[in-house]
Amino acid sequence: MKNSKKTKYNIITGVSGQIITICIGVLLPRLFIINYGSETNGFLSSINSLISYLTLLEAGVGTATVQALYGPVARESHNKINEILAATNRFYNRTGAIYAAIIALLAFTYPLIVPSDLSYVLQAAIIIMVGTGGVLGYLFQAKYKLLLQAEGKQYVITNIMTAIHVCTSITKLLCLSIGLGIVYIQAFQLLFVIVQIICFYIYIYKNYKWLDLKVEPDEKAISQKNSVLVHQISEMVFNHTDVVILTLIVGDLKVVSVYTLYNMLVDMISTLIANINTGFEFRLGQLYNTDKKRHEKVFDIYETYYMAFAFALYTVTYIYLLPFVKLYTSGVTDTNYLLPLLPLLFVSYKLLVCGRSACGKLSSYAGHFKQTRIHSIIETIINLIVSIVAVIILENKNGLGIYGVLIGTIAALLFRSNIMVVYANKKILFRSCWKTYKKWALDIVLALVCCIVFKTVLPKMNDYYHLIAYAAGTSVLVLATFFSINALFNIESTKYFFYHLRIVHKRSA
Repeated sequence: MKNSKKTKYNIITGVSGQIITICIGVLLPRLFIINYGSETNGFLSSINSLISYLTLLEAGVGTATVQALYGPVARESHNKINEILAATNRFYNRTGAIYAAIIALLAFTYPLIVPSDLSYVLQAAIIIMVGTGGVLGYLFQAKYKLLLQAEGKQYVITNIMTAIHVCTSITKLLCLSIGLGIVYIQAFQLLFVIVQIICFYIYIYKNYKWLDLKVEPDEKAISQKNSVLVHQISEMVFNHTDVVILTLIVGDLKVVSVYTLYNMLVDMISTLIANINTGFEFRLGQLYNTDKKRHEKVFDIYETYYMAFAFALYTVTYIYLLPFVKLYTSGVTDTNYLLPLLPLLFVSYKLLVCGRSACGKLSSYAGHFKQTRIHSIIETIINLIVSIVAVIILENKNGLGIYGVLIGTIAALLFRSNIMVVYANKKILFRSCWKTYKKWALDIVLALVCCIVFKTVLPKMNDYYHLIAYAAGTSVLVLATFFSINALFNIESTKYFFYHLRIVHKRSA
C-alpha cells in the first residue's frame, strides 16, 4: 500500500507539474526570441549545454548511489543509508571546487572563442550566474534528491521544483514586460535556485531526523561510479553534444536557436513521459533487489504500457509539431524555423530512447554498469563521428547542418537500442529478446497507421484554438488505439496488471 500510494502521488504530481511546465515553457521562449532575438536564445542554449557537461564531475556517483540505496531503502536499513550518502557527500565536496573553477574558466574563454554580437562582459556575467546555480545545486541538494528518488518520493522533488519553476517563470515574465535586460533575469533565476535548496533542506530536516552524513562512509557501495561514468558520458553526448557541435562547426547561434526550439517542444513530451516513468522506477528497483520472480512480471507490464504510452504521445507530436512551430514563430523573421524533416528526425530520436528505456533501467537495477560500458563507448563514438561528418557535408551542400547532428544521434541509437534489448533479455532475464521486439514492431506499425490516417483527414490549422482542439481529440483516439491493441497482443501482462489492481483495491478498501 505504501509503495502504491507513492507511485500514485509520483504520477499525479509528475503529470500535473509537467502540464504547468508546458504551459509556461511554450510562452517564455517565444517572448525571449521576440525580445532578445534568436542569437541570444541560441547563446543561452549553448551555455546551458556546455555547463551540463560539468555534471560529469559527478563521475557516475548519482546513478551508483541510487542503485546502491534501493536495497537498504526497501529493508529500511538507516545505518546503511547513512553510510552510502556519507560517501556520496564526501565525493561531491571534493569535486565542487573543480566545478566552480571550470565555470570561471568558461566565463573567461567562451566569449573569445564563439563569435557573437553580444558583449564580452554580458556573456561572462551570464555564464557565471548560470554556473553558480549549478555549483550550489551540486554541493547542497543533489545528495538529498538521490535519497528521495530511491525512497520513491519523486513527488516531493517534483512539487518543490514545479513551485520554484512557476515562481521563476512569473519573475521572468515580469522582467520581460517592463523591459529589463537578460542579466536581471539570470540573477533572479539564481536567487530562486537558492530558495529551492532551502526548501529541500527544510523537508529533509523535518522528515529524516535520523539522517547522519558524518558516519564512516561506505565507499565500496558506490564503487561502480567509474563504470557508471562511461554511461553518463554517453548520455551527455546525446543530450547536449548536438548543440555544442552546431555552435563550434556551424558557428551560427541562430541555427542553435532553431534546434533548441524543436528540442524544447519535444522534450516537454519526454519530461512528461519521464515523470510517469519515475513514478514506477523506484518500485522496480526495489523489487529487483528483493523479489526477482515478481519483478519480471511487473517489468513486462511496465515495458508494454510504457512503450505504448510513449509511442502514442510521440505519434501525436509528429502530426502537430510543424503546424505548431509555424504558428509559434509567426512574426520571427531573423531565421527560418520551418524545416520539414526536423519533426521526423526528432520524433525518431525520442522513440528510440523511449523504446530502449525499460531494458536500460533493468541493466541499472542489476548493477551491470561495468559489463555494458563498452556498449556506451561504441555508441558515443558512432554519435560523434557520424554527427560531425554529416554536419560538415550537409552544411557545405545545403546549409542544413542541423539535420546532421540528428542523423548521428539516430545512427548511434539504432546500434545501442538493439544491444540494450538483447543484453537485458538474455543476460539478466535469461529469455528470448523476441518478447520485446514484438512490442517494438506492434507500436511502430500503429504509429505509421495513425500518422497516415490523421495527416490525411485533418484540415489545415491556422490558429491555436483549432490546433489545440484537434490535438486533444487526436491524443484521446491515438492513446485508446495503442492501449487497447497492446492489451490484446500482450494478454498475459494485461491479466496480471488487472489482478494486481484488484489486490491493491481490496487492501485499500
